[in-house]
Amino acid sequence: MDTLWHDLRYAARQLLRSPGFTAVAVLTLALGIGANTAIFSVVNAVLFRPLPYAEPDRLFVLFEQSRQIPFRTPSYLTFRDYREQGSDIGQMGYVLGESGSLPRDRGAARFTLARVSEGFFGALGATPYAGRLFLPEEEQADGTPPAVLSYAFWRQEFGGDPAVLGRTVRTANLSYTIVGVLPPGAAFPSWAELYTPLASGPRAVALTHRDVHVDAATIVRLRTGLTVEAARARLGAIGSRLAAAYPADNAGFVGNISSLRDSVLSGGISTPLLLLLSATVLVLLIACVNVANLFLARLDSRSRELALRTALGAGRGRLVRQLLTESLVLASLGGMLGLLMAQWTLGLLTDAAGANLLASGASGLLPRLEEIRVDVGLFVITAVVSLLAGLATGLLPAWRGSGRDIALLIKSGGQRGSSPRRARLRRGGLIAGQVALTVVLLIGTALLIRSLTRLLQVDPGFRPDGVLTVHVFPSSPRYSNPASDVSSLYTRLVDATSLVPGVLSVGLVNHLPMAGAWSGSRVEIDGKPAEPGHEETVGVRVANVEYLRSMEIPLSRGRWFSLDDMTPTGRGGIVINHAMAEQFWPGQNPIGHRVQVFKSAAGRAEFGEPVSAEVVGVVGDVRQFGLDQQSDAAVYLPYTVNPWGHMFLTIQTTGDPARLTEPVRRALLGVDPDLMITSVAPMSVVLSDSLVLRRITLSLLGAFAGCALLLAAIGLYGVLSHAVGQRAREIGIRRAVGAGTGNILRMVIGEGMSGVASGAVIGIAGGWLFTRMLTGLLYQTSSTDPMAYLSAVGMLLPVALFAAGIPARRATRVDPMVALRSE
Repeated sequence: MDTLWHDLRYAARQLLRSPGFTAVAVLTLALGIGANTAIFSVVNAVLFRPLPYAEPDRLFVLFEQSRQIPFRTPSYLTFRDYREQGSDIGQMGYVLGESGSLPRDRGAARFTLARVSEGFFGALGATPYAGRLFLPEEEQADGTPPAVLSYAFWRQEFGGDPAVLGRTVRTANLSYTIVGVLPPGAAFPSWAELYTPLASGPRAVALTHRDVHVDAATIVRLRTGLTVEAARARLGAIGSRLAAAYPADNAGFVGNISSLRDSVLSGGISTPLLLLLSATVLVLLIACVNVANLFLARLDSRSRELALRTALGAGRGRLVRQLLTESLVLASLGGMLGLLMAQWTLGLLTDAAGANLLASGASGLLPRLEEIRVDVGLFVITAVVSLLAGLATGLLPAWRGSGRDIALLIKSGGQRGSSPRRARLRRGGLIAGQVALTVVLLIGTALLIRSLTRLLQVDPGFRPDGVLTVHVFPSSPRYSNPASDVSSLYTRLVDATSLVPGVLSVGLVNHLPMAGAWSGSRVEIDGKPAEPGHEETVGVRVANVEYLRSMEIPLSRGRWFSLDDMTPTGRGGIVINHAMAEQFWPGQNPIGHRVQVFKSAAGRAEFGEPVSAEVVGVVGDVRQFGLDQQSDAAVYLPYTVNPWGHMFLTIQTTGDPARLTEPVRRALLGVDPDLMITSVAPMSVVLSDSLVLRRITLSLLGAFAGCALLLAAIGLYGVLSHAVGQRAREIGIRRAVGAGTGNILRMVIGEGMSGVASGAVIGIAGGWLFTRMLTGLLYQTSSTDPMAYLSAVGMLLPVALFAAGIPARRATRVDPMVALRSE
């Protein structure tokens, strides 16, 4: 212990004697350690940490699939059949999502109500964070229903107040007694905010219709000893029986299961996270190489000291321990500063990921967001990374600095070092290593830039400029039935909004482009029903007369809706898009053909009623799910024909649409003070939000590539500056015998750029491997795009030349007389 304390004190004195070296080394390590700690904390919470349920590897999501449809959520009636006939498979639970509203001073706030079947929490394996879960008698009884809150909803609506247990929550429809709170990250599905038993409240349409497959999920906990393959075989057999018993809805479908973990991580977040983690590791490696180079340079100035210690009896192990202590002290300081940087970075990441996407009301980009926090694990991660960084930066310099031949330096006054050839090789290797890692990151950044540029050039099928979007939910129960009530409300909302100064037209649509939502219906063409199990499905959009104008969607054939088509009987005309025309009438004119679809608003009593109408127009394809996704076949129905429980207003304005946010909000609440307005955003923002994952990935990777480029430039400058100092005598002699300024510049810059060239070649090869991870993030861009590789080298060369030019210019100012005098 005394020896360790002595090493620490000696290391502290040595570092304090070189404050510039210490500051640069600590800041360099802090940058690498902070970035790694922050990103690894996110990756660990999202990808590696087990789900917060008992035995999570036994949890699966039940779904149905057919040859045409790879994934469909079972209806409630189908779930009951699977549970009854598959009792030997394990526990099953069902959850149905509904919109709820909380009264506010201005309008109402929307939340998602999750109505769960009996045994749902038992199948999920959840335990309460506070309070309790549902009792068996509560899952069957009427009366004031109990409620369990998700952790995020508890924090958002009740400020994390522990006294919330027993409190009554009053909504527009019912009152609930809060009995418990789930732990962070335990909400399933991720949209669930307030859980209540399925038996409580009004009987939803979804509970009585076998063909309702939306806003729901089925969880399965496999019994111990049952393999996934056996469970799938059992579910397939049950699905075959259901297809025979209920051919109208189940023909062609069989049951299957997928890991709950895969369901939670759906959305393509794994690739960007692993990509960013790899990038931060590369940044840390560059930082370690930089600090190791600083150590090696510093060893040359300490040659005499180390030689004397060797002569006085210090063995190699003793010197290695002392030098490693210094590097570990530096790494510890860098780790502490890096921890502060990691906390700050984590805050930025979680704020960006947790921000609601304005158009869709989605709860953020990252799953398991609540589990990403600064805790003991973050300190452990920082400590481990700091230790590894200390060993990586100190081991090579310590081993080299403790060499037995160092005692020979005493005779030369401490001026003896490595052979010129060995020194040049070492310097070239350090430069090449940093440059190679930097080029890898620059290539990845260039590919993402080219991909995003091409994506932004895609025509979305509408004009977003000057359009304000508003998502409205009627909160009063009176709008559930009859259909005319909610249609009348939407008409009044449109009329009131049209009177706001600066508004040109007001459209209505159930699913806003780029907002991520979709509803479908099977379709029958010209009254010819398809064979059961082989029905075609199209997207259903309900809209008003002004929607086409407000979004400037091109009409290519026929006409758009007229007021005569807005009859509740649905005997007027409907409009289809190009994709549907090509799918069902390739090379033909679809105008005049009759189409039958089925009402698709799942929460309404008229769900599933047929709508038979004539095709009166064809409009251009609109990218519904993202600029990188092809348009689906879609049919447009008048909103009076197929009333929807919520709608988007698309308001075409003069000038900046954001300035009308408050006037439009006031106009809407003037029609119905209890109206839920869940988002108000310009359509350009909605379009931008659809690319937010790509933008954040590009921004972070670009930031890491920029840091790597800066560190590589500093490393190149440091290596060449040290080389110029070591070769000052040689340079002076060269100048004395006639070498000109150009010769000296070429010599120094040439040495540096040879390492840069070698590193660039290695980096290009490494980039070819690294960019395999980018394939899923690239749009119409090959991971081997030569322009991206050239761009990466093009970004590197000017910076490298600038970094090499500074010490080269200093070398030209070496006085030859000083060098000759020293001889």
